[in-house]
Amino acid sequence: MNILVIKTGALGDVVRTSFIAQALKEKYFDTKKRIFPKLYWITQKNALPFFKNNPYIDKALPQEKKHLLKNTNFNLVINLEEDKENCNFAKNLNPQELIGFTIKNKKIQPTKTTKEWFNMSALGEKLQNDILKKQNKKTHRQIISEIIKIKHKEKYEPFLRLTQEQRIFANQFLRRYNLKRTDLIIGINTGSADRWPKQLSIKKTAKLIDNLYNKYKAKILLFGGPNEQDRNQKIQRLSNSPIIDTGCGNNLTEFPALVSVCNLLITSDSLGLHISLALKRKTIVLLGPTSNTEIDMYGLGEKVISDSKCTACYKPNCKSMEKISLNKILQKTETLLKQKISLLITAFKEPNIDQALKASINQKTKYPYEIILSAPDKETLEKAKKYSKIKTIKDKGKGKSLALNQAFQELNTDILILTDGDTQLGEDTVQEITTLFQDPEIGCVSGKPVPQESRKTKYGYWANFLFNAAHRIRKKAHQNNSFIECSGYLFAFRKKKIRKIPIDVAEDTIIPYILYQKGYKIAYAENAEVFVKNADNWKDWIKQKTRTHKSHTNIGDYVDTKTTPKIKTFKNEIKGIKWLITYPRNTKEIIWTIQLALARFYSWIKYYLDIIFFHKHYYDGWERIESTK
Repeated sequence: MNILVIKTGALGDVVRTSFIAQALKEKYFDTKKRIFPKLYWITQKNALPFFKNNPYIDKALPQEKKHLLKNTNFNLVINLEEDKENCNFAKNLNPQELIGFTIKNKKIQPTKTTKEWFNMSALGEKLQNDILKKQNKKTHRQIISEIIKIKHKEKYEPFLRLTQEQRIFANQFLRRYNLKRTDLIIGINTGSADRWPKQLSIKKTAKLIDNLYNKYKAKILLFGGPNEQDRNQKIQRLSNSPIIDTGCGNNLTEFPALVSVCNLLITSDSLGLHISLALKRKTIVLLGPTSNTEIDMYGLGEKVISDSKCTACYKPNCKSMEKISLNKILQKTETLLKQKISLLITAFKEPNIDQALKASINQKTKYPYEIILSAPDKETLEKAKKYSKIKTIKDKGKGKSLALNQAFQELNTDILILTDGDTQLGEDTVQEITTLFQDPEIGCVSGKPVPQESRKTKYGYWANFLFNAAHRIRKKAHQNNSFIECSGYLFAFRKKKIRKIPIDVAEDTIIPYILYQKGYKIAYAENAEVFVKNADNWKDWIKQKTRTHKSHTNIGDYVDTKTTPKIKTFKNEIKGIKWLITYPRNTKEIIWTIQLALARFYSWIKYYLDIIFFHKHYYDGWERIESTK
């Protein structure tokens, strides 16, 4: 299936419309053939850098080269531009379905689902257009989703992932000004289009900067476009705080890279706003003459709306920005910079739950955190009541994924750390994991499982071998900014980005995939240790490994494994053959290594037999492995 999107308009609109790429890929996924549609995108030449590293867009073309697609057969064309040239082009492609804008009798016409947006557009009668936009109660994401009939719109967000060149540029900038990723870096973007007056005054901007610096000792970066050069110079002269001027001549490759180093960006309704949100940065938007309803913050930021009665008037001489409250900006800043951390322990009839609870309480960390125990059985919950610091959730006892989904609904937190009741955290685990989240690019962090057994017994050796192999893989991926599959024994993520998980895929598999495909990095905290008791007999060992294989089977039903390849595969396991040779220290360990290779091979055979012939798929249930307790 071939799909074409035509969106060339304002650069900010191009960025915020990018959420539909993933939505279209998933909506038109061929479940029988397991094939995703091929997605083309026509945009303006200046916007091409925004698509360079987007895994959901197969080909992005500047509108000057759209003729190269005239012989392509499109099943669906989505034209979101209201000019005659693009309308004629879309119509002449003769797609099976056309959504958006077309041309009839030499007049631009909206298709059925686009009429509401058309009435608010620039082609509508001017007075009526402004009235409708002011009355509008829908976000841009909602409007566009309704146009192209996307369900579950809340799943999808604007997408912008930096290229390797952009990352290098950002790192060079950090080194030039002696900045660290763990520093609190606040960006102030003074740029905006000239159509409406959307900028905070020079005096207020300087005062805002001084307040932010005095309160947080933050590193302040000043952003702007070519038109803001004189304005930004005046801001620097008025301010009494150290300011790093990023310059006003950065191109559309450099600008996102510079925004990416910020923990928080304060901006007007501008391109900077949409880039910041697409990069998953905390964002405060200052709103005056344009619609505040239409702006979707995706759970990443706050709106500060002018106290003027003239908001959303769309008048070119509007003065509503003069009544933006500095106190409101500072209050919203404080709200966004506070990060709530929760440690969730899932358990079911764990005999050694006290050890897990004590380890979770006795963490050496500067970060405040809460502890929650989720369990279905009365025995475990009663043991938790001895500890005043631990909150409890009684789940329904129908499986870990369902228990997690229940907890996700009940917990309002920013960073959620997951571990199990049959493990024990190292004393620095919360500190090590949480520190990595100071980098706003990171959406998920895996901890390091450590076997409690020594390598002196066969099963202890197997556990040490496999955990060390996983450690090497995760460490290398972390260094290369590659995708990392987390450890189910211990990992953490930005909880507000995950509302619910499927029950036929392991949580440590699906959550990193979802966050990675939203544009976040997955990191590895190699000093965040969790101590694990492993299976010590054949029956439990093979049961556990086969179940792990099965838990990855259905990942392709929820994410595009072409853009983020599956990690847990037999093919990838074969690639680790070098590790088989270098790890053993003596003859006995060589024999155990050979036995492990055969055992892993057998586990894969059993997996394929269970799936293909016996149809024994992964299911979400509390399946106990007694020897690990």
